[in-house]
Amino acid sequence: MSAGMSSGVSTGVPRRALLVSCLLAGALTGCTSSGGAGAGGRAAAAGAAGLRRRAARASTGLLARYDATAAAHPALAGPLTPFRDIVAAHLSALTEADAGGAGPEGAAPEVPGEASRAVSELATAERQAADERMGALAEAPPELARLLAALAAAGAVSAHLLNEVRA
Repeated sequence: MSAGMSSGVSTGVPRRALLVSCLLAGALTGCTSSGGAGAGGRAAAAGAAGLRRRAARASTGLLARYDATAAAHPALAGPLTPFRDIVAAHLSALTEADAGGAGPEGAAPEVPGEASRAVSELATAERQAADERMGALAEAPPELARLLAALAAAGAVSAHLLNEVRA
């Protein structure tokens, strides 16, 4: 049985690593709920909604960056698809309780002309989003904190695996 990496652009990403990342994204569906505000009142609910919206904006920005990178470097579109799909799942988990969702913000991000630099910038953006989500945990109610922690973990894994796409 011969198992080539892929035709076209070689990602250098082991299948099991992508599987782990996809499983993290799949686990997100169990981390959300439509529960009410509870004893914390409206201020706590408003704070949680603000945290959720900021995280959704970060995911929207990441999606725009993936799309711009795939458009600028078509050979990367296939290898980047699983990572983009994970970010789309993050956005869905973050916006399920918010009918308004998170719309696009501003112009499409600039993408470096060199493919390896473009992927490196994606990894940096993933790490920044993961760091922001980890930083928001202390302010988040338990349900949202679990979701943000899962998103941060998945983002950190994606950032690590994106570094292997450059290899």
